[in-house]
Amino acid sequence: MLAALSLAYLLSFFDRMLIVVVGEMVKREFLLSDKQLSLLTGAAFFIIYGVLGVGAGWLVDRSNRKRILIVALTLWSATTMVCGFAQSFSQLAYARVGVGIGEAALVPLAMSLLSDLYPPVKRPMVTAIFYASGMVGILATFLLGSWLAAHYGWRIAFFVAGPPGLVLALLIALFATEPAREQSAIASPNAVQEVRSFHLVGTDRPLLWLLTGGAVSAFSNVGMMQWLPMFFIRSHHLDASGIGLLFGPALAGGMTAGMLLGGWLGNRIAARSVSAMIRFCTWIVISVIPMYLGVLTIASLPAALSLMSVTMVLCALYTPVSTAAWQTICDPRARGTAGGIAGFSSQLIGGAACPFAIGALSDFWAPAFGADSLRYALMVGMAFCLIGAALFGRAAYLIRRMPDRSIKETRS
Repeated sequence: MLAALSLAYLLSFFDRMLIVVVGEMVKREFLLSDKQLSLLTGAAFFIIYGVLGVGAGWLVDRSNRKRILIVALTLWSATTMVCGFAQSFSQLAYARVGVGIGEAALVPLAMSLLSDLYPPVKRPMVTAIFYASGMVGILATFLLGSWLAAHYGWRIAFFVAGPPGLVLALLIALFATEPAREQSAIASPNAVQEVRSFHLVGTDRPLLWLLTGGAVSAFSNVGMMQWLPMFFIRSHHLDASGIGLLFGPALAGGMTAGMLLGGWLGNRIAARSVSAMIRFCTWIVISVIPMYLGVLTIASLPAALSLMSVTMVLCALYTPVSTAAWQTICDPRARGTAGGIAGFSSQLIGGAACPFAIGALSDFWAPAFGADSLRYALMVGMAFCLIGAALFGRAAYLIRRMPDRSIKETRS
């Protein structure tokens, strides 16, 4: 199941990030503004992805998870191919919505399944393996996707991206099995469990602060990933081949290393306490800010790419730790719902709202600064990282102060 989920996550990132790789080609063909481009790379996918992720999480807590995975994988793979047929901005936006609908269930499914398969002290590394597969998907997108787009056009890249997901859905249907669900420490009749998952999440103050911190901090990786290729194209004059051969490996390699290192460190921090895990996230998100400012101001392309790769290690380092922390403090009956809410808030805030604000600010400054308007907009966007770190700090403080969390601190 871990292998199936990881491969599905790899394909999901290939499919969702392909529009970022070919974004400049699409912008030129459809004569788009930066705000419109941000809708394709961000809001058209991430808003529907996040909204339906909440409903998918609720369904995950109540239904057969294997069947949900098969349907979701089939849907997003098919609509990825539909993107290649788009003849206008609106058609491509609708196709991206379809991809978002299909992918919405994957993270809630994975968090629910992996929590049932592995104990708390192993969850950071397991989560890191799952998330690292997405980074491999990003690398594949930049290498293979950019090569296909450069040689055969951006539409062919979408046609090639969809079929592997359909094959994986068939393999899951034939061979994967679903684990038994972990029982809550608090005994409760099934009828009560059916209606309490949103209540369990909504009344858990430390969990809500933790999820909100993760949502805003997601700008440091999910949001920045949407704009960094365009930044290097405009400010460092990379072409599609350069994005695939230079930028893609630097970004994906750094994030993959960060995910795995974060999982290794997370297993050790988890043996101490949940609050220690969250404090770790706080300081990592703060440390990202000066690193990104360096990436955005260095004139040398090799130096900027090298520093970006190191920055991506930090951006990914906290993710498995943060995810394992909320898995541990969340009631097992509501993990799918919490995963859906986590996905919704992260994609709505870090993946859609923040990048849209960057695009709008870049358009506003374009008459004065030209191609560098995006550089300055991204520098202002570092304020989102500072806010995310403050939210993580508040979550850690509440967990340390609440006596009823002592069991969950020890259980981690």
